[in-house]
Amino acid sequence: MKSGARVMLLFLGDVVILTAAFFIMLAAAFPGRISQEIIGSHKTPFIFVSLMWILVFFLFGLYETESVKPTIPHLRRISYAALVSLSGSAVLFYVVPSFGITPKTNLVIFGFSFTLLFLVWRRIFYSIFVAYFKKGVCFVIDSEKDEVYVRELEDYIKNYPQSGLFIRGTYSSLQELFGKESARKIDTLIISRSALNGKNLKQAYDRAENILGLSYAYEDILGKVPIDSIDETWFLHNIRSGGKILYEKATRIINSLIALLTLTVTSPLLLLTALWIKLQDGGPIFYNRLRVGKGGKGFNLYKFRSMVVDADKQGSEWTEKNDPRITKVGKIIRRLHLDEVPQLLNVLRGEMALVGPRPEIPSFAEHLEQEIPHYGLRHIIAPGFTGWAQIKYRNARGIAESKEKFEYDLYYIKNRNIFMDFGIMLRTIVIIFTHN
Repeated sequence: MKSGARVMLLFLGDVVILTAAFFIMLAAAFPGRISQEIIGSHKTPFIFVSLMWILVFFLFGLYETESVKPTIPHLRRISYAALVSLSGSAVLFYVVPSFGITPKTNLVIFGFSFTLLFLVWRRIFYSIFVAYFKKGVCFVIDSEKDEVYVRELEDYIKNYPQSGLFIRGTYSSLQELFGKESARKIDTLIISRSALNGKNLKQAYDRAENILGLSYAYEDILGKVPIDSIDETWFLHNIRSGGKILYEKATRIINSLIALLTLTVTSPLLLLTALWIKLQDGGPIFYNRLRVGKGGKGFNLYKFRSMVVDADKQGSEWTEKNDPRITKVGKIIRRLHLDEVPQLLNVLRGEMALVGPRPEIPSFAEHLEQEIPHYGLRHIIAPGFTGWAQIKYRNARGIAESKEKFEYDLYYIKNRNIFMDFGIMLRTIVIIFTHN
């Protein structure tokens, strides 16, 4: 079963248990006297409540296959999502008095019932997909540079058996695969580009139910592009210059409106932050430094200063964990992500987008372009306030980590659309309030 089908199954299951939670609530609140009138008065408000719960659980990443695995971090995430949903539901009933009901106890019963049923349903889903619906995957890889990507895919499949896949074997050629798997039909064959040629192409299609190129499988399963397994042809086929003109014009307008609204709403807090920074050491309020923008054009990035004055002259430009250059105020505003908000001025000026690759320092970009293949192509779109790489991966502190973040950037550049952008922005909001 494909990933999209699994997500749909999770969603349909949640619709069923939301309905069950609704009737459990009514049975507890009106024992033995549930009527059509009672159902009718509660139905519309709780449809809105149910939509809110589904949206919040989606924003907390609870429709991703990985989150189905019953681990302590995922249970914690479910608890946070349930508390946010319950609080939002309570606010909804008071904001919309036309609902005619303010079900304090009933709302708690509904929330508790849904959360409990949600945990049971996710456990059932996990058990079913671990035991059934699993397809065997055979890897054929004959290039050392592709071995790293195969190992990463193997680790993912082993760690997330609910993905519906299991590993049957890894082979160095199709001849070796067909020799050892001669008696069995191959469910899924993932093969590197160099291992496939015209002589064995027909045989591969005859023997395998599903054939995926390594780079495609890596992208589809992990949400990033294997930079060492692609060449210039990949860019010609997947990155079309000028192919998203309408999307770019629409997002430019949306970006400006959201940036202006956010700066207006948060302006009192931003003024207090600026005053706090100034009172701390009398230094400048803003950190203003050159960054690489779209097309390689430079621009000055605005951030609240969170480090000591002239921090760049006192140590590495890579920010380390517990960096001593970070001020006391800086630690707090970084924790609350307030230091990033002035970047919305760059969004208003058209130098940045709300979603895109992280804006890089020119000296870093120049160095990384020499170390990482095709790195300069991340600048074909505007850098972003947030991005796919930012929500999927930690801050890069070296070449290897920058390379992996670039793989996420390429995935975004290829697949970006307005719905993906909104999803990234909403997930960013959740991360801000749930991560230190």
